[in-house]
Amino acid sequence: MESEDNKDTGVEDDSDVLGNAKRDVRANRYKLEEECSRQSSLYLYYSDVLTEAKDAEIAADDALDKVLAQVELRLRDSPPEGMKVTDATIKALVGASDEVDAARVALRKAKKWRGQVENVVNALGHKKSSLDNLVVLWSKGYYMTDTGTPRTGTDEASDAIRGHLNRGGKDNG
Repeated sequence: MESEDNKDTGVEDDSDVLGNAKRDVRANRYKLEEECSRQSSLYLYYSDVLTEAKDAEIAADDALDKVLAQVELRLRDSPPEGMKVTDATIKALVGASDEVDAARVALRKAKKWRGQVENVVNALGHKKSSLDNLVVLWSKGYYMTDTGTPRTGTDEASDAIRGHLNRGGKDNG
């Protein structure tokens, strides 16, 4: 089932794609190996979705051109009664056509979908940078406790660091 907002984008259920993307662009610093191994696959997947979105946008643009031409030819061939056939009149009538409006709506939806997928691909680029930084921090011991064991995010040392950061780096104790 396709979402109503992005019908005809070429993706079976684009609401699922965007919902999954919100999860896929997050980096879990406690699973760096898994995150790093998935990153290239995620980037490839969303890049492929972006290619489909660009193709859908081109198809919608072509469809709009076709509808514009068909409506104009139809109006020139049999203009409304009592109207003088001029280029300005034809242009106005073409612009007021429901068929043209529908094709424009489809093009706007395709452009919106392309933009949303481009945002996901860009976010994955930022995630890659974040993962690189997290790996460097991990390798320098940033995520180790005083006893040399890795922090899990639920230990006292992690709580102390979060408390220190929440106080703006000031030692209130």
